[in-house]
Amino acid sequence: MPRSILEPMSLDLPSGPGVYLFKSKKGKVLYIGKAKNLKSRVRQYILGQDERFMVPFLVARSHDIEVIVVDSEKEALLLENTLIKEHRPKYNIKLRDDSAFLRMRINPKDPWPMFKLVRRFGRDKAKYFGPYHSASRARQTLEFVQRNFPLRTCSDAVLRSRSRPCLLHQMGRCAAPCVDLVSREEYGKLVEEAMWFLDGKTGPLKKRLKARMMAAAESERFEEAARLRDLLVSIDKTLETQNVVEAGDTNRDVWGLFREGRKGVISIVPVREGHVSQPVSTVFDNLTGDDAELFSSLLNQTYDDGIPPEILIPWNLEDAGILSDVLSERQGRKVRVYAPQRGSKLRMVEMAMANAKVRFEREHDEGARRESAMESLQDILKLPTLPRRIECFDNSNLAGNQPVAAMSVLIDGLPDRAEYRRYRIKTVVGADDYASMREILSRRVRRALEGTGAPLPDLLVVDGGRGQLTAALAALHDLGVHNQPIIGISKPRTDRKKGDRASTDRLVLPDIKDPIRLPPHDPALRLVQYARDEVHKHAITYHRQVRRKETLASVLEGIEGVGPSRRKALLSTLGSASAVALADTETLAAVPGIGPGMAETIYRALHPAE
Repeated sequence: MPRSILEPMSLDLPSGPGVYLFKSKKGKVLYIGKAKNLKSRVRQYILGQDERFMVPFLVARSHDIEVIVVDSEKEALLLENTLIKEHRPKYNIKLRDDSAFLRMRINPKDPWPMFKLVRRFGRDKAKYFGPYHSASRARQTLEFVQRNFPLRTCSDAVLRSRSRPCLLHQMGRCAAPCVDLVSREEYGKLVEEAMWFLDGKTGPLKKRLKARMMAAAESERFEEAARLRDLLVSIDKTLETQNVVEAGDTNRDVWGLFREGRKGVISIVPVREGHVSQPVSTVFDNLTGDDAELFSSLLNQTYDDGIPPEILIPWNLEDAGILSDVLSERQGRKVRVYAPQRGSKLRMVEMAMANAKVRFEREHDEGARRESAMESLQDILKLPTLPRRIECFDNSNLAGNQPVAAMSVLIDGLPDRAEYRRYRIKTVVGADDYASMREILSRRVRRALEGTGAPLPDLLVVDGGRGQLTAALAALHDLGVHNQPIIGISKPRTDRKKGDRASTDRLVLPDIKDPIRLPPHDPALRLVQYARDEVHKHAITYHRQVRRKETLASVLEGIEGVGPSRRKALLSTLGSASAVALADTETLAAVPGIGPGMAETIYRALHPAE
């Protein structure tokens, strides 16, 4: 966009502190920034005095500038954070969407608190731990907590409906508050101990556990003493891989950065009670701005709760004092953000920088391997373009019942689960995999041709051999699509029956009689197998959900007096099919439209053995 269109706007801007928003022709927010002097800062963009790579592109795409005047730099910092999270501007550096990260949530004010993994940070009285940038790490942590601190894991509806302890109680994994086998005071201590563990306060936790273990042993409650001993051993093992950096109960986050151009990695090394925890790294592909501005923006976006007293960074920030004040207010105690100049703290920052570099090199090595795998697959299959988008389809049914299908999507060799799709088979009766494949491919391709779905991929993959591939080709032919690259991937069942245990999956091509057999570790084969494994898991999971739901629905349909309205009321009130099955007569009677008599009828139908 010509400079002259934006320049008159900048002349009328105020000179005080505030936030500025560059907007597109359609009013979409492209970039949000803060400034001590709005007029001076915005004119730096327009007059070409800001030499950052992205600035010419931002100015060229902007058709309007909006400013919000505030009283101080601190208010500008707070407002900038709020607006970036609200608008997610294209040109702002930001962490991935909050929904990408898992947090551990517990509300100590609940009658019987429980841990759960959530993807959103709620402005409530609950306590949040994380975020965990790795889903597997978050689930491993939750599993450890649930295994060692016997808090409930069931929903509120199930908790209210139980009349006897569940299997988890018998396994020592739940204190069974549902049937009053634990007092609120004892349960509260379990909650506190679990939160100490997640907060890294292992000192007071171990002291309390040792005292309880000794008391249990003296009272000859040897099973309880043994459980506490094992818990202490488990906690010690989690600390074995950590390095003590200094004495005391030091708590801090240490930030490091490594970047090459617009690509880079931010690495955060948490230190809790003097112990270094596993670094958390985030990869960026579109870094803009200088390092100081980048850190200022990311620190402001990252911390909502659980902020340590110290945050160490590699460079001095002009607004470090303001950031410290903002984070202190969020946490309710003093938080200091600064760049150490010497000693052990400087060495910690250097370690975080080194971790960021290692992750950057590993990430780009992995990216190179994925690129190589796609190039190899393109060469083997003689594809016209690099298979950057691969879609794979699979069916799932049980003896022809509740047939479903699913689609997985790989983008540049990585799963894009937001693009995954699930299908209920509509036109096929019984276990006809070929007809099911033809139906779902027809639906997928038709939506692409009509413009209501994503464009057709660089490569279609069907889970199956020649039969499934032929059915898929028929669907494409019916819709007039003749140049879509497509293959099948078949399992080597026949070869293995003949004793060839080393045989692996084969690629089935439309115009080649014999399937292509690649070495087991061939990167091109691994790429297709990954797409197949992803869709297989997705289809099986969906089929199980459908089967569970329809099994209960069929039982309810057989109960006289339970029609669609009452079935809907049961599921919406109790939350799930399993909760309906576990509910007692009092809980069922409380559902709108049920009542005591119908509740008794439903309970007897769902529990015939009783």
